[in-house]
Amino acid sequence: MYIKALELQHYEKDVYLSVRLLEVMDDDQLYKKSELAEMLKLDVRSVQRLLTELSKQYHRFTETELPLFEKKGNSYRLLIAAQTMEENQFLVDLIRHSLAYRLLNLLIIENIRTIKELSDKLYRSESTIRRKLKELSKELLPLQLTIQRGEVLFQAPESVVRMYLSVYYWRLFRGKNWPFTLLQHEPIRKISREIQQFFRVELNPIKAQRLEYLVAAHLLREVQQHALEKTSSTQSVLNDDPLFNDFARQLRPIMPIYFRKQASLGNLFLHLLTREEYYRVPTIAEKIHSLLARPPFLVFEEVAAMDQLLEKKINDHATWKKFQALHAENYLISGHLYHHLFPMIRFNINGKAFWTMVTRQQPKLAAFVSELLADQGGSESILFGRYLSVLRRLPELTMQPVLRIFLQTDLPEFEETLLKEDLHQFLANDFQVVFAKTLTDSDVCLTTSLIYEDDEVPTLTITQELHMADYFALLRLLQGFGGKSF
Repeated sequence: MYIKALELQHYEKDVYLSVRLLEVMDDDQLYKKSELAEMLKLDVRSVQRLLTELSKQYHRFTETELPLFEKKGNSYRLLIAAQTMEENQFLVDLIRHSLAYRLLNLLIIENIRTIKELSDKLYRSESTIRRKLKELSKELLPLQLTIQRGEVLFQAPESVVRMYLSVYYWRLFRGKNWPFTLLQHEPIRKISREIQQFFRVELNPIKAQRLEYLVAAHLLREVQQHALEKTSSTQSVLNDDPLFNDFARQLRPIMPIYFRKQASLGNLFLHLLTREEYYRVPTIAEKIHSLLARPPFLVFEEVAAMDQLLEKKINDHATWKKFQALHAENYLISGHLYHHLFPMIRFNINGKAFWTMVTRQQPKLAAFVSELLADQGGSESILFGRYLSVLRRLPELTMQPVLRIFLQTDLPEFEETLLKEDLHQFLANDFQVVFAKTLTDSDVCLTTSLIYEDDEVPTLTITQELHMADYFALLRLLQGFGGKSF
């Protein structure tokens, strides 16, 4: 599914457990309620309630009486297992009908502000609304949500609110739902295309949708008359910047009348520069670099200071040269701008699941990056994901499990050497590959002719050259391998 349960852990408990159950049952296998209870850390009665409630939700979603689960004796099987489109549409529907989402929709889209109005609209008690807002406060921390005399307020700077809403809605839907219902989608698409033309980039459909979310968040808050803070130093620098002035001239004619002010366009422009894709054209990248080198941004000072600290921590000239050869400058520069503008926005757009996996696989590297970014928030900083992404490409800084392959073929030595090179290249990001001399000293056996019988060593029969099917089979074989054991 397009979003992991882990990313919904603090959103709403019922949605989190529903998605977790769907994840567990997505292998098309039969499960007893006791097995599901153990995996979800619930009691059996709670699992039964969850199965019943999900079935009701599915009936509402399909507007039919189609079953979601097949029951065989005391076991259940998910009938839409591995049906990605159906699962994703159902997941969107689950989120949209959750109390948390409906509450946020009233607050953000319909601009309702009082606890009483929210209570009346949702047919829930005021105490329930207060409790739900308190639960959501962790997810909405950068917005600084507060309740004063029965009124719900976002106390964060307006620029932060605009960015965070685009990130938050994207994280929930990934383009599979248009949450900005007050705004027509087609004019937003037109603005998105014009922005791409200005930066001379052609975004893939997913990135284009994400850009639409960002534009929509800006326009929504503007039309609701939420004013941006006056940042005279920032706006003064932008007003003197040739790239921004060109941007404003090109975008202003297609913007709604209410979004043609210099400050509104400048705020959107800076938000765009937190994304690496707008640095793709070298001449434009040079102009962006020139802007970000000036006060109040001074992004290049931050990047240079971080480079100096990183070179010292790596303490190896060859490894440092490899880091520079990765050409990640614009990825890191845009990340530093993001951190400069929004230091309070913690999670990465890719969500928690990906970084959780990486930090588990590479705890020493994660600790290295956290220490590197100690003054920027450590592992909580948006920069953590960016530096981790780059540094995990350096084998010298990672602790990859050693995979011992026993390769036995009838191929000429030259062809066997090519085969070894292909395997090294294919597995380089995840394993340190060595080729064992005996079967007993290996973790996996690859052979062109199955002549060994050893139940303890997983074996894959291959052809003269590795085809896509061979790679998939090898990946399946290596699932769960962590070095020396599966």
